[in-house]
Amino acid sequence: MKHFRTPPHTPGGATGVGIPVRDTHREISDFYVGIIIELEPRWRVIICKAGIQWILQKRSSKYLNKGVWLGESYCTARDALICVCSSRGLLSDPKARAVLELLPKHARDWKT
Repeated sequence: MKHFRTPPHTPGGATGVGIPVRDTHREISDFYVGIIIELEPRWRVIICKAGIQWILQKRSSKYLNKGVWLGESYCTARDALICVCSSRGLLSDPKARAVLELLPKHARDWKT
C-alpha cells in the first residue's frame, strides 16, 4: 500500500495531486536509508536507526512490493550476522557474503 500526501490547498483553489511518500526513516519501509544488502527478494540486512545492531529482515508477504519488512534476527557482531544468514541459506551468492564480510566487526562501528 502506497501512502500519499496531498497538499491541503494551492493558490487559486486547485487541489494537489497525491505524491508518493518514500518513508526513508522507518525500518519496515522499502525505502529505509539503512539498507546494507538485499540477499534475496524477501530478505535483506539493515542497520538499525540507533546504529547499534544489524537486523536480518524478511518481507511479510510472499509478493514483491506487498507487506512490510519484519525483523527476524538482531546481531551486534558481524560474525553472528554472517552465521545467522548462512544458517538460513542466504549466502549462496559469494558477492553477498563478501558484502557482509566488509562490515565492521561490531554494528556500533558502522559509518554511513
